[in-house]
Amino acid sequence: ALSGCLKSPEDNTPVTPPTYVSVMYLAPTAPSVDIYFDAEKVSNSAFPPNTVTPIYNALDKGTFSVKFKKAGVDSLVAQLPVTLYDSAKYYTIFVFNTQVNGPANAIRINDDFSNVLADNSKPYYRFFHSSPNSGAVDLFIDNVKVENGRTIADNSQMDILNKFSGTTPGIHNAQVKLAGTDTVLATLANTQFAEGNAST
Repeated sequence: ALSGCLKSPEDNTPVTPPTYVSVMYLAPTAPSVDIYFDAEKVSNSAFPPNTVTPIYNALDKGTFSVKFKKAGVDSLVAQLPVTLYDSAKYYTIFVFNTQVNGPANAIRINDDFSNVLADNSKPYYRFFHSSPNSGAVDLFIDNVKVENGRTIADNSQMDILNKFSGTTPGIHNAQVKLAGTDTVLATLANTQFAEGNAST
């Protein structure tokens, strides 16, 4: 087990744990983009709007900027300043529009799984509102309101909204409704919420 932490039998320098990054490009009226870390293009193909990386990508830790440029051209759509991406840490880069056809904005979220590790007997979730044309919304799980009056990208202003909340294990139905009404805007039906998992 320990040999897996070494570069080779001749080199006993421990390997630095990577950093982990996921991208949620949820800016529906922004163009498809290429992603750059500093000046290096890191996306294999163009990211269209409403694309999410399915897993965290393991990267060498380091200090770099993140830029989203219009696919195929040198036109900046959104960016994050030069920041340290530390080893063994998890980050989500969230790109969003606050208004239809408005500019794209990007934030970096430090993903904190400490509560999941402390109690993995239940599933965890968090909710991001990324629809610039719907106004405030409420989130329901199995017809119980669990989030009230959430506004577009409000998690970019209140870090508490980036935390994971616990719920009960099992098959659940989630609905997003126009705030204060029964108007359903989106449904996530018959979805497994498994113990020890954290979902956005």
